Amino acid sequence: MELSNRKKRRQFWIGMGISAACLAAIFLFVEPAAILEALKTARYGYLALSGGALVLFMVLRSVRWRFMLNNAVPWGQVFHIQNIGYMLTQLLPFRLGDVARAVLIGNVPPITLARGVSTMVVERILDMMFIVTLLPFTLAEVESLPPWMQAGARGFGIVSLVLIVILIVAANQRPFTQRIATFIFNLIPFLDTKSWVQRVDELLAGLSSLTRLKDGLILIALSVAVWLPILGAYRSALTAVHIQPTWAMTGFVVCAAAFSVALPSSPGQVGVFHAAVTAALVQVLHQPDGASASFAFLYHALNVIMMVTLGVIGLFGTGATFNHVVTSTQKFMQRDNAQTLE
Repeated sequence: MELSNRKKRRQFWIGMGISAACLAAIFLFVEPAAILEALKTARYGYLALSGGALVLFMVLRSVRWRFMLNNAVPWGQVFHIQNIGYMLTQLLPFRLGDVARAVLIGNVPPITLARGVSTMVVERILDMMFIVTLLPFTLAEVESLPPWMQAGARGFGIVSLVLIVILIVAANQRPFTQRIATFIFNLIPFLDTKSWVQRVDELLAGLSSLTRLKDGLILIALSVAVWLPILGAYRSALTAVHIQPTWAMTGFVVCAAAFSVALPSSPGQVGVFHAAVTAALVQVLHQPDGASASFAFLYHALNVIMMVTLGVIGLFGTGATFNHVVTSTQKFMQRDNAQTLE
């Protein structure tokens, strides 16, 4: 347990260091005066449109999540629990919000904790599929993109698609996958093979919705619908700082932001988000540096405000308290870590 705590502390400070470095890089390459001037002249009415689009984004995500839960839970409850999770992700490290969502929904009959965890995985896969599919279309807007970047983006897309196909095939061939997993885990002496094979099987069970044609098509359609409001939110916020975005340009910035989330960072992806979208706008799309950085700060602030507001409403809607949610989530993570070490 102490080893796990030390590892988490190390991860936390690494993330904080990366966030600080990213913020410092922005102010190193972009004049603070240019950012302030862009903020002064911004058309803040467009941010209201972005805020509305973010609410629609959350509504559609909850519809998709409820579908993955076989519509077994009232939509309002799913919506509130989802928003609580997103709030925690903005405020706490280690993307604790995703775990909190799984724990909270797992306590709502007939949903189990394993089912809640598996839907988190499926969500990530669906989102990755959308971003990977979107990225090549956005490259048409960035003729100046260096060849190595284009190759890297396409290579990442190919690898991601291959992994998605492997997961879907594995979900269709669960007995065979269990045998392969058993063989691999038996080669690692300090792992509990039975426990880890069970985890793999639970993951594949969660992916079963992607193997049924009708359900798979519905999930893909919902995933496209989920991301359309985000494209609208980004475009409105870019317009607010006097950048004239095309849809392809907007999509490229969304992809840059999505990939930045994979980096270790402080809670809420502070710094890494700002650096990624600013670099995408300035270095690749050749937009004014002050306007680009001001967009990053304005959009991120709006996103945090919206997520925290919806999360607080979610706490009232479910009757939960912030401390209770955090405590129950931490207990689950400690128990899970203890089982992993056994």
